[in-house]
Amino acid sequence: TDPGAIGRTGLKEKSVTLDIAKRLSSLLRSAGIEVVMVRSTDKFVPLSDRVNIANQSKADLFLSIHANTNRVGWLNGFEVYYVSANIDDSRRAMYAANNLSLNLGSSCFVNPSLDLKAILWDMIYTYSRAESIELARSICHSIDHDLNTRVLGIKAANFYVLKGVYMPAILIEVGFLSNYNEERMLKNSYYRQQIASAII
Repeated sequence: TDPGAIGRTGLKEKSVTLDIAKRLSSLLRSAGIEVVMVRSTDKFVPLSDRVNIANQSKADLFLSIHANTNRVGWLNGFEVYYVSANIDDSRRAMYAANNLSLNLGSSCFVNPSLDLKAILWDMIYTYSRAESIELARSICHSIDHDLNTRVLGIKAANFYVLKGVYMPAILIEVGFLSNYNEERMLKNSYYRQQIASAII
């Protein structure tokens, strides 16, 4: 129901990103890493469900794959987002303390107070942001080294999925479908495989 960005020749974000995600999943599974896909077929998954799937899976990392678009047709490049420091981590931590389990085991705390749980959640969010930034840098470096594409770098954002998950999380924009050359490249299955390989 939501094709996402659509390129000048009709290439749809939903198709490009699903293909890259499946390729990435296959590479990760081959390396012995357990993967949980938010979607593995052409179906719409609301943002809230994406967050819930990630959180319920208790994943160590959340990756969201996207293709960009812009009114400026010449704009191109690869970029990676992490959750902005402008997000109120104290509010997120208090919400988590009130509504979520820390899953630390019974030996850690007999009966932790709400304030202690909020402090621990705040620490988790701070750690997750730092891990996300480091991963974003690493992926950008890999893309810059392995692919002949412009790297726009890492950026902070308050995207719903980034602020909703409890683990390190990044949102990857693999290129601009609004750019003729990048749309042409993203149509190529070999190039999509190169992107997946560079991400891991």
